[in-house]
Amino acid sequence: MKQLLTLLLFFFAFVAQPADRKELGAIRINNEVDVDGNLVESFWSSAQIATDFTQHKPVAGANSLKKTEVKVAYDNQAIYIGAVLYDNIDSMTRTLSQRDDLGNADWFGVIFDPYNSGTIGFAFLVTSAGVQVDELHQVDNIDANWNAVWQSAVAINQDNWTVEIKIPFSALRFPSDAQQTWGINFARNIRRKREQSFWNFYDPKGINLISQLGQLKGISDIESPVRLSFTPYLSGYINHSGASNMTRFTGNGGMDLKYGLNESFTVDMTLIPDFGQVQFDNNVLNLSPFEVRYNERRQFFTEGVELFTKGDLFYSRRIGGSPILFNEAYSNLDSNEYVESNPSTVRLLNATKLSGRTNYGLGIGFFNGIVAESKAIIHNSLTDERREVVTNPFTNYNVFVLDQNLKNNSSVTAVNTSVLREGHAYDANVSLVGFDLYSTEQKYNAYGQFALSQIYSIDSTDLGHSTNFGIGKSAGQFLWDLNYNESSQNYNPNDLGYFFFTNQRTINGRINYNIYESFWKLYRMWSGLSFTYSRNINPERFANFGLNGNVGGTFKNFMTAGLWTQIEPIITFDYYEPRVIGRYYEYPTNFRFGGFISSDYSKPFSLDMDAGFFKFNDHGRYLINLTTSPRIRFSDKLFVVFSNFINFEQNDEGAALTYFFDLPFDGVDPIFGIRDRFTTENTIEASYIFNNKMGITFRLRHYWSKVKYNAFFALDDAGRFKPTTYTGLDSDNNSLHDNSYDAFTIDLVYRWVFAPGSELSLVWKNSIFASSQEINNNYFQNFGDLTTNPANNTISLKLLFYIDYWTLRQKLRKD
Repeated sequence: MKQLLTLLLFFFAFVAQPADRKELGAIRINNEVDVDGNLVESFWSSAQIATDFTQHKPVAGANSLKKTEVKVAYDNQAIYIGAVLYDNIDSMTRTLSQRDDLGNADWFGVIFDPYNSGTIGFAFLVTSAGVQVDELHQVDNIDANWNAVWQSAVAINQDNWTVEIKIPFSALRFPSDAQQTWGINFARNIRRKREQSFWNFYDPKGINLISQLGQLKGISDIESPVRLSFTPYLSGYINHSGASNMTRFTGNGGMDLKYGLNESFTVDMTLIPDFGQVQFDNNVLNLSPFEVRYNERRQFFTEGVELFTKGDLFYSRRIGGSPILFNEAYSNLDSNEYVESNPSTVRLLNATKLSGRTNYGLGIGFFNGIVAESKAIIHNSLTDERREVVTNPFTNYNVFVLDQNLKNNSSVTAVNTSVLREGHAYDANVSLVGFDLYSTEQKYNAYGQFALSQIYSIDSTDLGHSTNFGIGKSAGQFLWDLNYNESSQNYNPNDLGYFFFTNQRTINGRINYNIYESFWKLYRMWSGLSFTYSRNINPERFANFGLNGNVGGTFKNFMTAGLWTQIEPIITFDYYEPRVIGRYYEYPTNFRFGGFISSDYSKPFSLDMDAGFFKFNDHGRYLINLTTSPRIRFSDKLFVVFSNFINFEQNDEGAALTYFFDLPFDGVDPIFGIRDRFTTENTIEASYIFNNKMGITFRLRHYWSKVKYNAFFALDDAGRFKPTTYTGLDSDNNSLHDNSYDAFTIDLVYRWVFAPGSELSLVWKNSIFASSQEINNNYFQNFGDLTTNPANNTISLKLLFYIDYWTLRQKLRKD
């Protein structure tokens, strides 16, 4: 350990001092501020001015094409931003969009780092159409799902547009010091020029925005107000099931609560949550050995989770997801029994988040969620008796995080996750420690982590570990990284996380060269090479080696394009596809290449295209995919995106059977199939925005994938195919494996934000999920058959009302 610390200290010893940071003073006011976009209050004329913006893109370091002036003021309750953005009214872009969507409009933004640490920033942006966007910036990602309650307004003048912003201190976290210096930056986007400029230069060669902020001085003697808010909701649902031709009416009520324990820490709670209006998942036909990872769309689990994502151990879809014993309902059925009901998701009872950061930079996060017991109902058709099968026990999920900020965006982290289940079901625990160190100018980086997983059952405990260490150059034109990771065979964080590449040691390396200055017909250009080398741990042997390359750039007509290639020149020993411990499959050598183009989004019509071709050193085996996505902006209110994805796999190889029960063939050898697969996905996404508080969004998705098995082989101990007597046919000579799967969904949402933090939403959801063995139909025949299937339709109305204790108390005092 001493040698490692010495090496790290030597590695960071030669760095220079950080670049100069601009400074701006904020003035204290006692005036009543009418946030209307017109900077007519007298104090604005005496405030210091931030100006002389510098381009981040397209020409990094150049002066902004248009003049911008920004001023900052504050009182005991809030901080105020006033901005004048000079431009010609006839040239501006003022496209409407939904909240948290910048759309195609010009915009202005401010980002605060109240702790001035370069590790977390609160960003507030307003478009020229008055649409609000807020984000939480961290060292390694941007949380666009974070939401705050704040006020803003825009005024359009002949030669400029002005923005006025009021951000309550209750929306921020800041230290308790009497005199404070905050990190701050202002940003402006001129859409038609594709220009993004900043007051304090944001150098694209740096690692991120929050490490390149200016300084806001003059804030003193402020106290965090009582940060207590309630968001009660009422919702009603009308659900019609096409399969049973039954209609159900249901109503729900619950509440979200936020409470600031002090100026730095906040508790978030959701009581009896309702996620029925969340957009449908993009369901697919999954033939891989890995579980599909779906995006989290539930706001409680997407907002303010920056600490809980440390170490990548928290996959929130586990909470309220599928029952862990879902298939138990279908085992041990007698000849007269059938599954009458079996819930596919578990009911979330409540969840709590506590998070914040002390004055000394220690971040503390605590999460706890509780889900109800889930049961399936088994019906005996002969005796008319019913019995229950527990498919998910009452379960408690817990995450605890400590994250200590160090200088230069560095940090050390400790994370623990645990899952405790009622009764005899197993429990799980994962612990992780890690570090992320940057040099003074943040050009160089060393990082690492160690994790230990534990699965506790009645009579045993399974232990597993994972390690990950790396070093690299993280800023500048030339970047590089070298990484080693290892996961033991028993490492399993998946009761609350998502990770499947166990029992392997892997070395990854990459080099990138980026050009940020314009040349020839390009504004900027990037390129990169990388490699992966992995070995299986038990048994110890070579697993895979691959090379990757990419190059791309943005042209001066604002079209972005790129090319990529991937080569696996050595046969891969795939220990995952057979899905049997200790067995592997010889994955053939292959090469892949592809590219993409994306035209200028500021135009009324733009186009994205992406294509790839994979060729395997195997008889007649290849893969082709193509995505085409035109984007049409009919007006400042109506916007439509079409997308078509086509994927064709010829002579693909994969596991067809790995569990054999009493089937009379081939002992325990996995059965592989050679198959052809065709997949297409079509989506239509449209929005009609009435104003910056009200709009309608529409999303239609049709996914169709069909697979035809042409031959079957047994997989021998050497990972190669051998003949098998298995035909893949049932007693009626029908295929047991050919499949045609459809997922058709519609999400139609009307949303009205009638007050800050409060909204009314009316949603129609329609879905058809169908599977059959009919694989000879073309697309239109298949779609025609799909429409004959029963559909589920749901209409729901939900009212959210935001109540801020501090604001309410102030109003009551005035009355």
